[in-house]
Amino acid sequence: MVEWAAAEDCVCGFGDDDSVEIGVSDWQLGGDPPSLPAATDAVVVGTTTRLGLPADVAVSVASSGGRPLEPGALPAGRHHLRVAAPLESHLAFDGPATVVDAGDGFGVEFSEPTAVAVGFREAPAPRPTVTVPKTPAGLATAVTAAGWTHRTAGPVRSHPGFRPRTPRVTFGEQSIPTGLRDRSPAATVTVPPSTRAVLVAAPMTYYLGAELRVAEGVPHIESPALTRTFEPFPAFGDTVAEWLRRLCTLDSRLRSVPGESGPMSVDGYDAETLRSAPPTARLRAALEASSPTLPQWPLSTYVDETVENGRYLSYVLDRLSLVHPAESSALDPKALLKRSLDEFYRGESPNVEAVDPALSESRFHAWLADGTPVDAYTLLGAESGRQPPTEGLTVDVVCNDADMASEREVAAVYRRRLAGHGVSVRVHEGLQRRELAAVFEGRTDLVHFIGHVETDGLVCPDGTLAAADLDTCGAAAFFLNACGSYYEGYDLVRQGATVGATTLTAVLDEQAVRLGTTFAELLAAGYSFDRALSVARREIIVGRDYVVVGDGTHRLRQPTGQPATLDVQTDGKAFTVRYDVTAPDSAGRRYIEPFDGGERLAGTSATATLDRGGLRELLSRHSVPVRYDGNLVWATELAERLEATRQHD
Repeated sequence: MVEWAAAEDCVCGFGDDDSVEIGVSDWQLGGDPPSLPAATDAVVVGTTTRLGLPADVAVSVASSGGRPLEPGALPAGRHHLRVAAPLESHLAFDGPATVVDAGDGFGVEFSEPTAVAVGFREAPAPRPTVTVPKTPAGLATAVTAAGWTHRTAGPVRSHPGFRPRTPRVTFGEQSIPTGLRDRSPAATVTVPPSTRAVLVAAPMTYYLGAELRVAEGVPHIESPALTRTFEPFPAFGDTVAEWLRRLCTLDSRLRSVPGESGPMSVDGYDAETLRSAPPTARLRAALEASSPTLPQWPLSTYVDETVENGRYLSYVLDRLSLVHPAESSALDPKALLKRSLDEFYRGESPNVEAVDPALSESRFHAWLADGTPVDAYTLLGAESGRQPPTEGLTVDVVCNDADMASEREVAAVYRRRLAGHGVSVRVHEGLQRRELAAVFEGRTDLVHFIGHVETDGLVCPDGTLAAADLDTCGAAAFFLNACGSYYEGYDLVRQGATVGATTLTAVLDEQAVRLGTTFAELLAAGYSFDRALSVARREIIVGRDYVVVGDGTHRLRQPTGQPATLDVQTDGKAFTVRYDVTAPDSAGRRYIEPFDGGERLAGTSATATLDRGGLRELLSRHSVPVRYDGNLVWATELAERLEATRQHD
């Protein structure tokens, strides 16, 4: 885990035994963040007039081929410096700037306050593994062990950067690492002996650092600060979800961590006492508050009684997902617009019989149960998911249908949006089965497939390629923009991919091209798979046909900050602007809203009313997608449109 600090005169990153200190002058937290081309564990963004870099480590200009940093002028344009300390650091800023030899290192000086992104990355510690019997009691033991990974009992555990990775769960004869057992828990949560009950209680129990037990009878919690009896299902699931939301929200407001502005307003609470109180005491205080306004939770996961779903505990707990019992109904035939395939498809489409899941109020949804859901991603294989690459990206665009050749332009989208990230975009056309298999089996970060799928696999000039017949899938992610591609995508994840976007049934070529281009723009800009698809599929009439399989929180690249979206509505005179940053893995995070620079909790949007000039100025500072007049455009494009309208008027 990387912790970091920002003060007026230094920016620091800390490992277990190693640290690097980067001096800054006139540091002001916040600002429009330059993107970092390398994956980082923690990022701090601010404006400064001078950077001080240490002399005892190698500093290179990664944006110029990795040449050593030397005194002299850095021209206008984006610069990326890499500090090769034990705790690797990355800096991104826009020139011009002057590099001077300061004797004890280098100084990078700016003529005016300049936005700088500073990111730190350390080699992650191996994720611990717990082995438990394949029973509800075994899963309860794994949840208890996960709760003992916390390094602090204070409110800072609400910040994802202060929660270590939770243990991977395997099944067999019980084996718990020494550091994750033989402790005295602050509370005990008891639930009925069912897989569903254990998994539903897991996030709250883990966050409290409590012991989870199974026993017949009504579920309850016991601790010195709080003793309660829960109602049975279905009320039990809703209650523990609300308890976690209340506690994490309170903690997120109470905490003081480096890189944030400090504690937020907590009217009605004795903040100083609560900061040093145990989690159960803070929970009691949160429950005694009168119906607080809670942020929309980012992610909920839906589970059935399958005990093997316990393999996904680390996935759920790392993201602090809420857990609910899986319920679904037959999908209304009118909900998915059916179109004849004869006009635009060769062969028989493998349509998927989807189900309509009963979903909570969370923004994003993961599915661990029978059936193929719409409006949720099928969680599969993600317990061993991959992180975005630390340096460089490889994207393969495959066009196996001449009638959809216009979508090959997504290659230009990836090159443009990933400029500065060392991207290699390879374009393939009309691949034979063996050639297409080589693309999927090779190491690549994304395969964007444009073409068709038949019941036997992906269509190639010499037949079809079934994903199940691959030796392995070396592609980390994929987008199968083809009719009825879900089953092939499912098999690609089973073969080793982390995530992919697929279709449930037939989609028109024109609509597929439109969605595919929008999805590529968002993915390349750092949006997670599920968030990118949820935004893009609003662009077409059959958007619910597109679903994600695998880890929907996976990103093609690590963004600087949290990717945002803007929603703009106008009455012709003023513009109402809503700014939102919610992502599937954003539980417990804060963000700096663009209107007055204040901090907000993820899951709460910021809204302001602006005139035309104010909106243009906002758009000039943020490279984000904007929904305007019902259509999705990028901020720069809308700013140009508004300027043209102003000049015409």
